[in-house]
Amino acid sequence: MLKDRRVLLEQEIVKAHEEASALYLSIVTTDGDVNNPIYYSLKDKITNLQFDLSMLNKLISKGHE
Repeated sequence: MLKDRRVLLEQEIVKAHEEASALYLSIVTTDGDVNNPIYYSLKDKITNLQFDLSMLNKLISKGHE
């Protein structure tokens, strides 16, 4: 079950990175708003997903599956 959740988290992280990078590119290439709340929301989401993934990996490495 944890391994399945890990796969889902990894997919969510990739998707969120793609969204954030596209928005970041738009911000830096068009002199956009560097305080864009959507960008910071995505940044927080990625941080939370990475934390969850780290916890899952620790549990899996301890033998929990």
